[in-house]
Amino acid sequence: MIDEEGLAAIRTTLAADGYALDVSEAGGRVSVRISVADPEACEDCLAPEPIMRGILQQTLGVPGHSIDLTYPPGSVHE
Repeated sequence: MIDEEGLAAIRTTLAADGYALDVSEAGGRVSVRISVADPEACEDCLAPEPIMRGILQQTLGVPGHSIDLTYPPGSVHE
């Protein structure tokens, strides 16, 4: 089960940099999709995948290996 307070916190953090976060759970997996919400989003502010996975693991309270992480198309982290 995803920690809803943690989810709200990471959504707020990403929104401040121009990103949206969609999260869903199914079959023991957590799907996390980061998308650009603002055309002036700070691409340098988006953490690399291994770091973001660790942040999500702690913030959402789920094992890192259960997270399917998708970055915005064309991002340097994609």
